[in-house]
Amino acid sequence: MRLNHIGIIVKDIEEYKRLFYDIGLHTTTEPATDPIQKVTGLFIDVGFDNNVHIELLEPVDDTSPVTNFLKKKGGGLHHLCFEVDDIQKKTEEFKKKGFKVVSPPVECIAYDENFKRACATHTKIAFFMASDRMLIELIEKGK
Repeated sequence: MRLNHIGIIVKDIEEYKRLFYDIGLHTTTEPATDPIQKVTGLFIDVGFDNNVHIELLEPVDDTSPVTNFLKKKGGGLHHLCFEVDDIQKKTEEFKKKGFKVVSPPVECIAYDENFKRACATHTKIAFFMASDRMLIELIEKGK
């Protein structure tokens, strides 16, 4: 496993994109909407050979899974995402270790769109609660 990105929930992606630009992080993907997660997201390159990013996520409407987080917390740090080779295998390992499955592995077409990846299989993501307050995302990039 390796760190892929740090997810931040925001009310306005464009506002935070400008903020990160102003602090010197100029390379971003274009916003893409994920119909399964009901969010619009983009990735900001933090300068580690384009391997680690900050992900900005904005809910598309009140039915988005991140809407309550935004209402309760006002946004902010939401999750850490780790890249894995086999998301199904890692999901089973996490379950055996007592991690609560928040969302089982599902396709994440928006990730492939963000990075303009043409894949025979789509990228997959899953979410786990590792403690009372630590949300972990796993990502298996499409091939």
